[in-house]
Amino acid sequence: MDKEQRSTVTSVTYTDPASGQADSLDIAVSGGGNKWITDWYPGEGKVVSATIVLSDWEQEGAQDITLDCGKFILDEPKFSGWPVSGTLSAVSTPANKGFSKTERTKTWENVTLKEIGKNIADRAGITLAWDVSGSSFSISSVEQSKKADCEFFTELCNNYGLQVKVYSHKLVVYDREAYKKKAVVDTVDASEFASWDGGPSMSEVYTGGEYTYTSPQTSKKIVAKVGGGDKILKKSGKADSAADAERKIKALVSNANHGHIKLNFEMMGNAKWISTQCIQVNGLGVLSGKYYLDSVSNKVDGSGGSTVSVEASLVE
Repeated sequence: MDKEQRSTVTSVTYTDPASGQADSLDIAVSGGGNKWITDWYPGEGKVVSATIVLSDWEQEGAQDITLDCGKFILDEPKFSGWPVSGTLSAVSTPANKGFSKTERTKTWENVTLKEIGKNIADRAGITLAWDVSGSSFSISSVEQSKKADCEFFTELCNNYGLQVKVYSHKLVVYDREAYKKKAVVDTVDASEFASWDGGPSMSEVYTGGEYTYTSPQTSKKIVAKVGGGDKILKKSGKADSAADAERKIKALVSNANHGHIKLNFEMMGNAKWISTQCIQVNGLGVLSGKYYLDSVSNKVDGSGGSTVSVEASLVE
């Protein structure tokens, strides 16, 4: 944007979800006569990048805090009047709409998750960023049936306890449970919150799981078990082997338990935090503790004020 266009920006909101959704950028504009629907009309498909810079955030004269929001594809510019105002909305999904729109049917055989991800990323024209420790395991056969690459790969990774997001033209795959074990990056006291709400979001936490599948080799019913106790998650489905079934039920238990205690809060903007990190929250009594950041949304208004809205899950 040039100087005249920037003068019409009333707010910028960058939303950074940990997984399941694309990063998004919303630029609200107002003014400039009719230029946003004539000379300045941006159209769709353009690549935009954004950086949030907070000056004098912790104290006057302190070093600027910079957050690289990445690259986005402009997809839904909408306007209203009169006078003309609107929102330029952009997402981090690839410009190649086949990634999220084109339904495909394919049988993947004797392949690893990483190999599938590399194939899908290459087709979308983006890079695969694989942040998962340990050796890759092979899947004997999995069907992609009338699903877009994005939906299929995200669901497949979730089946094995992995999370997927798109950031700055990268297809990122990571292990949420491993990230939750990392050290906190910051500590915040609840007295800094402008508003908050939190508490249990589900009635129970599973202590173990059982997965029933039919052996491809013997056609016999087999039950794979993880954990123990009296709160057992029971599921059934396909599996290549006992090890494959154990991976799947472990992922199901972890996904079911994630977010048992939720916390949502809003406070003065903080460009130091990104989703997937952990922070320590103090001053909330029994709700105090280590929290995993499920979503971080930073908003900067036209006057330079900044707020951050956070959705987080207690690490138990």
